[in-house]
Amino acid sequence: MEPNGALSNPQAKVELARLAELHRRQVAKASMNPRQPRPAPPKASPVLGTVTRVVGQAGRPMRACAIHVATEQLVGVPLLWSSVKGTLSAYSRGEAPRFRRVSRGVSELATVRAAELG
Repeated sequence: MEPNGALSNPQAKVELARLAELHRRQVAKASMNPRQPRPAPPKASPVLGTVTRVVGQAGRPMRACAIHVATEQLVGVPLLWSSVKGTLSAYSRGEAPRFRRVSRGVSELATVRAAELG
C-alpha cells in the first residue's frame, strides 16, 4: 500500500515557520536582557526542634504567642506564626505526643506532666 501524499502536510510547514520565527525572537530578547539565576533559598529552620527547646527551657506551660516570640529570638529570623502554631498542634496528638495542650493557646512539654505524675 502506498502512502499517496499522507506524509506531506503543507500546514506543518507553515506552523514550523511560525515556530522558528517565535524562537528567533525569544532568543534575541533573552540575549539583550539575560535573566540571572535566583539564589538558593536559605535553609529551612528546624521549627519543631526550636519550639521544643523553648518550651523545655521554660519548664512551665507557655502561651503560643510567647512561644512564637521566643523561637524567633532563639533562631534570629522571623518565623511564620502558622508554622509554630501548626507544630504545637501536630505534635500534641498521636500515641507519643511531644506537647500537651493545657488550655486554649497554652502548651507544655508532654514529658513535664508525665514526670510530675510518675
